[in-house]
Amino acid sequence: MKLKPINEKIVIKLLNETEEKRTESGLILPDTANQGGVLEAEVIAVSDGLYSMSGTQIPMIVEVGNKVLLGKHHGGQEYKLNNEDVVIISQNDILSIVEE
Repeated sequence: MKLKPINEKIVIKLLNETEEKRTESGLILPDTANQGGVLEAEVIAVSDGLYSMSGTQIPMIVEVGNKVLLGKHHGGQEYKLNNEDVVIISQNDILSIVEE
């Protein structure tokens, strides 16, 4: 199966899954206990872009294959695609494109 996002949406695969954090006494801390943080992901699908009110297409900035950074508490939706976890997010959730 393949996804084709619409509007200004992109599909990403997270590269650095967060590890479970524990206190010295063994208590597990939820993700919400750690404010902030940045995740790295690879873009695997990109929409054609959004249309303006005048009908012109606004092109996407990110491309398939880009490595990107996004906030840990992004507004994306998780989805299982071909037994892999992916996230569908807005291009606006991207903080930066990682350039080598």
